[in-house]
Amino acid sequence: METALKNPTRLLLVRHGEVDARWRGTIYGRLDVSLSERGLEQSGLVAAALAAEPIERVVSSGLQRAEAAAAMIRASRPALARRDDARLLELDRGAWAGRPIADLESEAPEAMARWRSVRGAMGAPGGEEPEALAVRVREALDELATEHSGQAVAVVAHLWVVRSALAACLGLPMARSASLGLPPGGICEVLWPAAGWASGRGPQLVRLGR
Repeated sequence: METALKNPTRLLLVRHGEVDARWRGTIYGRLDVSLSERGLEQSGLVAAALAAEPIERVVSSGLQRAEAAAAMIRASRPALARRDDARLLELDRGAWAGRPIADLESEAPEAMARWRSVRGAMGAPGGEEPEALAVRVREALDELATEHSGQAVAVVAHLWVVRSALAACLGLPMARSASLGLPPGGICEVLWPAAGWASGRGPQLVRLGR
């Protein structure tokens, strides 16, 4: 265990770029929505910012908005194959997925008032609770940290995925994680224990923002 703690994995967590305008004002969750031109530009900026990093693996959720930056990061590292992990998908917003927020506020004002009061930190009807997302994300990051102990791994995913990792670093419950943020195309660095958290020492936030 001591060896694992001395060799944590550097996780470079990336939030995908800005989504296309037609999806703004909509709850899209894990729907496979496209990026805007600005989002594609942000993906390129992410790749440029990480160009000098000794990255051993690039993983994304597999959705096109995340894979855009992941592909650009891999472009200068031809030895790295594409790797997707569905555990890094955004929250499943159930019956609300693809619905404009304005329509939902008209149809279900009480539910949406609660949703706004907790800044989205709740499950939608038929959807996924943030705590469930945190469990699957932790499992994925634990595996990456064990596989790549002492190395650097780029993970391109989504806002709630990043929030769950930051909440783990700060010891916050997911119910309070909506206060944590990373802008589209943002990067944060986390040291993740290579053998899990059995020792009581959890992940550490190194930097937030590019």
